[in-house]
Amino acid sequence: MIRRYPRFDVSEIKRQIRPYDFYLKEQGLDRFSHRSRQWATAGLCPFHEDSSAGSFKIHEDSGAYICFSCGVKGGDIIDFLQKKCHLSFKEAVEKLKDEWRIV
Repeated sequence: MIRRYPRFDVSEIKRQIRPYDFYLKEQGLDRFSHRSRQWATAGLCPFHEDSSAGSFKIHEDSGAYICFSCGVKGGDIIDFLQKKCHLSFKEAVEKLKDEWRIV
């Protein structure tokens, strides 16, 4: 028996949740420590045991992120969650839909 899942527009997740917002919420922060144009210095990288504050940066508008210590980089919230939590694409989408209550 083939199980069919209702179609879901992933662009809605990307529109509503940015890595910038996700990181702030996850870290319990109101804002980043420093801004340079659109890049915000977030501080500690969520992808490795980081001890050098300021190595992780997120572009506020596009959602692109990079860590200058471990080299991880990406560009949207689904990619961010997949890398951080070691999830498949589908698992990341389902987790975001549930946690952020996106229909």
